[in-house]
Amino acid sequence: MFKSTLINEAIKALHKKRTYISFILLFFLVPLIILAIGNGADYLEKQIYGQLTDSFVVFGSLTNGYLASYLIIAILAGQMPFLATIVASEIVSGEYAKGTFRMYLSRPVSRTKILFSKLIVVILYTIIMMFFFVFYTLGVSCAFLGIGDLAVFHKGLLFLSDGDILWRFFLAFIISTGVMLAISNLCFMLSTFSRNSVTPIIITISAVFIGSAISFIPLEIFESVNPYLFTGYIDLFLAAFHDPIPWDLIQDASIVCLLWSLIFVTISFYNFTNKEILS
Repeated sequence: MFKSTLINEAIKALHKKRTYISFILLFFLVPLIILAIGNGADYLEKQIYGQLTDSFVVFGSLTNGYLASYLIIAILAGQMPFLATIVASEIVSGEYAKGTFRMYLSRPVSRTKILFSKLIVVILYTIIMMFFFVFYTLGVSCAFLGIGDLAVFHKGLLFLSDGDILWRFFLAFIISTGVMLAISNLCFMLSTFSRNSVTPIIITISAVFIGSAISFIPLEIFESVNPYLFTGYIDLFLAAFHDPIPWDLIQDASIVCLLWSLIFVTISFYNFTNKEILS
C-alpha cells in the first residue's frame, strides 16, 4: 500500500511544471555565467592574484573549470533556499486548496503513509536538485574551461592540486544538501498548515533571511544563538575547500540541521494526522 502511495505522489510531482523550474533555470543560467567567467578571465585573475604579480612570475592561468564551479556555487548557494521550497510548498497545501484531501483521506490508506510518501518526494527532489546544481555546474565548467589547480581564499591564497579537488566538491554537495533539506522540511511543515502554496514560501524565505542576518550581525547575543540555527550554515560548504577541513564544525552543522529537520517533520505529522478532514 505504501509503495503505491509513494509512486502516486512521485507521478503527481513529475506531472507538475513547477517541479522542473529549478532544473530549467540552472540549465540555462550556469552556462551563461561560465561564458562570462571565461571572457573575463584576465580581470578575474587580477582580482585573485592581487599584489602577488609584483612578487612572483606566474605561468599559465588559474581560470579553469574548478575555479568557475567554485565561484558559481558560492554565488548561487544563497539563492538555492528559494528553489528548495518550490515542491515542498505545494505538495500538501495544493491538495488542501483543490479539496482533493476530502476524498483522498477517506480511503483506507493512513494519513501517516500519505504524508510520509509526500515527505520522501520532497527529500528526493531536494537531493536531486542539489546534485544537479553542483555536478552540472562542475561538468559544464570543466567542459568549457578545462581543469587545473584551484585557488581559493582561506587564511590567504590557498592552492589545491588537481587531484585534491573532486572529492571536495562532493563534500560541498553533502554539506549544502543537509542545510537545504532543513529548509525544505521547514517549508513542508508550513505547507501542512496552509491552504495556498505561496504562504509557506514567503515564511520560509523570511526565516532564512532573518537567520542569515543574525549570522552576519556581530553582536554577542546573535553570535551565541547562531550555532544553533541551520541558517547559519548555508555557506558552510566553502569549508570543504579549506586546509585543514574543519570536521568538528561540519559535524556540529550536521547535527543542528538534522535536529531541526526532525522537529519540522514531527510537527508536520502531528498537525496533519490531527487535522479535521473538512477544514
